[in-house]
Amino acid sequence: MDIVPTHLLLNDLTADVARAYYHWFFLAQPAPLPEAMIGADPVAYYRSCLMGWGAANEDQFDRAQMQAYEAAWRDPDCVRGMCNDYRAALTHDFELDAGNLHRCLSMPACVMWGRDGIMERAFDVPSTWSDRFSNITAHGMLGGHFFPDEYPEQTAQTLNSFLQSVSD
Repeated sequence: MDIVPTHLLLNDLTADVARAYYHWFFLAQPAPLPEAMIGADPVAYYRSCLMGWGAANEDQFDRAQMQAYEAAWRDPDCVRGMCNDYRAALTHDFELDAGNLHRCLSMPACVMWGRDGIMERAFDVPSTWSDRFSNITAHGMLGGHFFPDEYPEQTAQTLNSFLQSVSD
């Protein structure tokens, strides 16, 4: 959801995407640098990410949901896990993607992205997946990167429709 293939994003990186997705490179730095910097004020850091990545406003997130996010952000193991995910993206995931660049899967794929986010502005999102999947259903969704949080009912409805269509 609201992503393009990792290899494409990194291999064809533009200045606009690098500015918007700086966190890919910050979070991928060797431990414990990003963990220590985030640990100084994890709520401020991740709130800036939520509002910056997704073109969202805080009032678009359910209060209980924000409290659960904040609890996770304060957990050093969670922060370390988030950083490790981005470290893997720049190494392991990139290498795996490079090895599969000419592989096209035929199973149904649902590609969803936020129409107000950076992916919409920087890429034709469905076409970025067209050489990876031959059977794509594409949906530009209301909101930005966090459209599932901002519009959970619409997201669930879109996913349910897709799953129903492939199970018939």
